[in-house]
Amino acid sequence: MLRSMKQPSGAMAGYLRMTLGFTLIAAIFAFLGLSLASSWDDLQSEDLDVDPVLLVVSAVPLIVGILLQAGVWRRLVEYMDAGPEARLDQLPKVFLYSWVGRYMPGKVAYVAGRYFLGRHVGVPSSVLVGGIAYELALLLVAGSAFATLTVLPSVAVASETIWPYLVLPAISIAGLSALHPRVLRWAAQNAARFAGRDVGEATWILPQHAILWLGLSYAVVFALNGTAFYLLIVSVTSYSIGYLPLAAGAFALGSVFGLLSVITPAGIGVREGIIVAVLQVSMPLELAIVVSLVARVWATLVDLLVVGGVLLYDYLSGERMLWSALRGAAPEPESI
Repeated sequence: MLRSMKQPSGAMAGYLRMTLGFTLIAAIFAFLGLSLASSWDDLQSEDLDVDPVLLVVSAVPLIVGILLQAGVWRRLVEYMDAGPEARLDQLPKVFLYSWVGRYMPGKVAYVAGRYFLGRHVGVPSSVLVGGIAYELALLLVAGSAFATLTVLPSVAVASETIWPYLVLPAISIAGLSALHPRVLRWAAQNAARFAGRDVGEATWILPQHAILWLGLSYAVVFALNGTAFYLLIVSVTSYSIGYLPLAAGAFALGSVFGLLSVITPAGIGVREGIIVAVLQVSMPLELAIVVSLVARVWATLVDLLVVGGVLLYDYLSGERMLWSALRGAAPEPESI
């Protein structure tokens, strides 16, 4: 009797979870489509000399950068010791599915999606929260350091002042210092003492070699994305190879601060503003604005392509992780 009463409620919860999940997915793609449409309308009035082959080629390093970032996040979770029940092989898909959540205002879907799917594949809540926090901090440090090496020298030569850009090395040095295990352990101990609790072993604190490896990996991601952005620019207008570092650094800065901008979906406006501010050192303001708009459409299409590819792979492989997560079903055990 009790068993028969529990089954309908469990089925109802599963249907509710699936309905909410598909509603959220539909909302994400609706906002993504609106983002694409708004930028597309602005581009209609511009006369661009587009090289279609180079435009397609420019998307390749951007796709590789996104996939690499998914792999780096899996490695980050491994460093934090997710435990024997975690399906680490599913983590890149967890990352890529949640990637489009950036297009929702507040980026709640970006974080909540990774948390929900991560829990479905057996990753503990504390590891997911810590992993997302570490990722944001490392992206900020790596992006600032990368921009210091790429943007700062170009600005020092071509601009009248470099003072605003000196904040970049300051952020990277301060961030790297704050992520040092000794500093984090000291902060955790003081916070625990203030709260009257025991900090324990603080196993969530990553070792120094892990911080350095992850930071360098994210720097490689920024280099790939920046190279893709430079190829995009030369596919629509003439642009000297000497400005490759400047373009790469501009896109890195725009991406990082766009991600940190909580109130704007996918950093809309923030990323474009930073790109324009940096690129106008090397091109007219009007052209920099056009390039930023083209980049918005281009990056959105790439995001659609990547997530579509993950959906197709997930379905054809038979794993269908997203579907099982939305249904509330337990993931299939990993074969040995």
